[in-house]
Amino acid sequence: MVQASKELERSKRDNKSLQRNRLLRPRRTEHSAARVDKFLATALNLFAERNFASVTIKDIARALDVNTALLYYYFDSKTDLFRATIERAVAHAFEHVRAVVDQSEDPAKVIAAWLESHLNKFGEIHRFVKIALDFRSAHECDPNIASAIERFYEEERKLLSKVVREGIKQGLFSSVDPGRMAQFISTYLDGCMVRSVIVPDFDLEGAVDELHCRVLQMLGYSGKRRAIRQQR
Repeated sequence: MVQASKELERSKRDNKSLQRNRLLRPRRTEHSAARVDKFLATALNLFAERNFASVTIKDIARALDVNTALLYYYFDSKTDLFRATIERAVAHAFEHVRAVVDQSEDPAKVIAAWLESHLNKFGEIHRFVKIALDFRSAHECDPNIASAIERFYEEERKLLSKVVREGIKQGLFSSVDPGRMAQFISTYLDGCMVRSVIVPDFDLEGAVDELHCRVLQMLGYSGKRRAIRQQR
């Protein structure tokens, strides 16, 4: 009887401990996610300031004021960290426009939001473009990193093609080739971002606003156009 009582008490303590751990686990996970996000943001800055080859794990750890062992706890290598950095930049690039997609059924607003994101998130997209260019020019060409970079353009193509098709379906846009229109927008934006990397005083806002106007004309959109700079 005494033994059974002890077993019951032990079971209660174990259950309480398990419940306490379940409550703490989400906080620990959230803390780890925030820490990793900080690591990736710092790494993005360093890779953009210099290049993949010249930045070391020690450099990133020093910038974060942490031990290199902590970075290796989360990432297998510098290449793994670089890949995660690119994936984070790609995910952040689509955050705003996906929110607009969820809240609006107007295809013209979604296109404007995508163009707008290149202005509002200029710093991060600018750094993404720079490290992507550096990676492509480097001798090392990890297929996982190349895939992460290409994913940005694949997601962009899918998003813009879908939006154009929806606009045609709603009778808001002329009957154009959604894929070619998506490629036009993507290519023009790429040119703007690369130019902004090469020429510091390039008028990115003016170029994106001009693209917005041209795209609406090519789509035959008859709605009232509001310049991007007026939406900000």
